[in-house]
Amino acid sequence: MVKKIECIIRADKLKDVTDALKEIGVGGMTVSEVRGFGTQSTRPDSFLFVHKAKIEIYATDTQVKEIVSKVLMHCSTGKMGDGKIVVLPIDDCVRVRTGERKNKAIL
Repeated sequence: MVKKIECIIRADKLKDVTDALKEIGVGGMTVSEVRGFGTQSTRPDSFLFVHKAKIEIYATDTQVKEIVSKVLMHCSTGKMGDGKIVVLPIDDCVRVRTGERKNKAIL
């Protein structure tokens, strides 16, 4: 089965995380600069958004645990605003160039 892992992390942790993910064989990822806020009640105004990085990775079931572990290892400061990791099921994944599907499309 194929999974999508979405990680919202502190922007200053991005290089460490991407380097660690490459070291464990993650073949590709999409990174975006995003802004948002969580449940902190100390926000002075609702329009004040914090800069974060979003990493999206397609992975096999066997890769998920190690990927999540690496993100936690490199992003957890124990402070509010460390981010979130979400693992989602994917019904199908197709490599556009070759037409390969599922695990073959991401490995």
